[in-house]
Amino acid sequence: MNCTQLIDQNAQGTFLAATCPTARTASSLHTLSSQRRQRPLTPTSCLTRNYTKDTDKLEEFRAREEQRERERDAAEQLAAKKTQSDAGGGGGGAGAGAGLGGQQQSHQSEEEAGKQAKVDGIRQKILDAAMEHVPQHGWSKQAIVLGAESCGYPSVVHGMFPEGGFALVSHFNGKCNAELVQYLQHQTDNGQKLDVGDPLDFLVRAVRKRLEMIVPYKTQWPQAMALIAQPQHASTALAQVLTLVDDICYYSGDRSVDFGWYTRRIGLATIMKMTELYMLQDTSAGHTKTWEFLKNRMDEAVQLQMALAQTEGMTHTFQRSFNSAFITARNILGLGYSRN
Repeated sequence: MNCTQLIDQNAQGTFLAATCPTARTASSLHTLSSQRRQRPLTPTSCLTRNYTKDTDKLEEFRAREEQRERERDAAEQLAAKKTQSDAGGGGGGAGAGAGLGGQQQSHQSEEEAGKQAKVDGIRQKILDAAMEHVPQHGWSKQAIVLGAESCGYPSVVHGMFPEGGFALVSHFNGKCNAELVQYLQHQTDNGQKLDVGDPLDFLVRAVRKRLEMIVPYKTQWPQAMALIAQPQHASTALAQVLTLVDDICYYSGDRSVDFGWYTRRIGLATIMKMTELYMLQDTSAGHTKTWEFLKNRMDEAVQLQMALAQTEGMTHTFQRSFNSAFITARNILGLGYSRN
């Protein structure tokens, strides 16, 4: 320990002792004295000023600070009384004070939002760069570290991603979902075009386009699926799936509010995951077997829905069970499905 560090520690200890209330002075000095005895001896030539070894100066310093504290308390009490008096004299002053406080809170909120936006921007930049390292390092923290270094940030910045490799998976799924929504908006004039031709064909093309985004990372995708399946990541993963299937159904022209609203979304999510698993095992050229599998499952889903709609056993209890399951998952995740 050099002289400067020891001087700083002594000064800090003196300040702490000096700012303690009178009732704590003896115990504070005893604590400081014990700490000093535990430290190795240092030549006194290094100490330019040490209050802890000069009782008179310490007491003077403490008394002076206590006097200043009492003066500050008195000034604050006087200011508080004056404020109350002004408030009692008229409502305009109180209104102005409330307005000023609201402006200060609003300013602080804007500052916090700006800081958070800056942090989010850095995260997005690092994750975008990390995607280039996924083919070699998988959906891992190492890929994030390399992405940060390629952006000019130190490797320790990976601490911004406590979720580890799942941060990459979630980032990838979010970007792919947003890209698909842009594609669907272009195909349907931002949802204004309700006639999309064959709705079933529209759904097949939408699901296929989304799954094709996984193909470049097909080898590493089982690792991503394992991360998604972890309980701590379930809420985020489920939110992304529910939002995706609702976007696809919405832009396909589905504006229904009946029982079919739930069955179509639950069915579509199931088919997407089934096809995703099938694709990982598919070795056919261009994944032709995968797209045949997708088309067949869609046809079966339509036939099943028609059969259920015509079955007298489709009771209110059965319908309510589907509704409750989907609405509960949606509400727990805080998702909203309103469209502008």
